Amino acid sequence: MNLTFPKKVGVLLSLALLIGACGDINSSWEVKGGGYLKYTVNGNGPYSIDLAKNDVEPPFYVNNSHHYFYFCSQIKESKRGDQISLMVNSPQTGKDLTPVARANLSGRFQYVTWMREEFSPEAPLIEDSSTIRFDEIIGDSLWTAHFDLYFKDCRSGSCIDSLPPVHVNGRLRYWVPASER
Repeated sequence: MNLTFPKKVGVLLSLALLIGACGDINSSWEVKGGGYLKYTVNGNGPYSIDLAKNDVEPPFYVNNSHHYFYFCSQIKESKRGDQISLMVNSPQTGKDLTPVARANLSGRFQYVTWMREEFSPEAPLIEDSSTIRFDEIIGDSLWTAHFDLYFKDCRSGSCIDSLPPVHVNGRLRYWVPASER
């Protein structure tokens, strides 16, 4: 009995499985850009939202010259219908920073840090209680931070100041695409 043919088939099959398993390596966040938010809302969760490459604007990145870090997640990336927009001026590591609540955009002040929880209206940030701490900024390629944010409660369809704020606590991780570093 000749066992040479089945051995070759087994080796080829193993090689094909190995190549197939490694096929997604070049489609990772580190290569194509993007990241995620992992967070809790009022202690419930954890929940997660994927960030696409274009959801984030790091400072001094590619064609921009601004000094802020900004992201706005896509509501379709959240199973709960959550969406978060956040801006931080001049981010640096190891320091509790207060996110920017409102900014002058096109001549009028608008909320730039807000959250939609379960498809609710945009809830503005409560600045005096909210912080973000970048614990890792690697040049122009990696941004990692812990955030501890408080928003007005707008879950009933309108914001109600007499309700306790919504507490959002979690992590942000974002990679700049390898081709754009």
